[in-house]
Amino acid sequence: MKIFISDQTVTFPFKKESINVDKLKGLKLEVNGRIITLESIELRHWIVSNCKKSFKVNNSCFIFNKQLIKAFDTFNFGVTDESIFDLIRSWAKKRGIYDKGDVKTQFIKLQEETGEIAKAILKQDKEEIIDGIGDVVVVLTNLAELAGLKIEDCIESAYNEISHRKGKMINGTFEKENK
Repeated sequence: MKIFISDQTVTFPFKKESINVDKLKGLKLEVNGRIITLESIELRHWIVSNCKKSFKVNNSCFIFNKQLIKAFDTFNFGVTDESIFDLIRSWAKKRGIYDKGDVKTQFIKLQEETGEIAKAILKQDKEEIIDGIGDVVVVLTNLAELAGLKIEDCIESAYNEISHRKGKMINGTFEKENK
């Protein structure tokens, strides 16, 4: 992909209407002497939302460098601190879950944890609901890792699939519109 970076703008080879977060994933941009990697889903969404149609280059859109750098700094898109998922993976690795566990045992653990959430919901026990949801996220993080995946990628993939979905609420559940 040919990205043009000038002193003022970064120009992407997509029409404004067709640029999306997936096309930007992992790109590295050198903007005014700074390297900006487009890993953060939030940063990529920000770019898609703020891109402007180029009048100089057909079938392209651009972002102003100053805006990009300001957004990058303001919203901490570039922070490389460990995420909660990194901490979960580190915790699990230290306990041998990745060496001695497998996807089947993690899936069984997931069923156990979702059962605990169901019990907490029936009891209307908010603290237990919080604990159960947290436990499910931990187990899903480990299940993804054991399957050779990253939970962050799974969540992003699911969000990208549902983000433009249309439908309606039926009996307390969102039912997607069939095309």
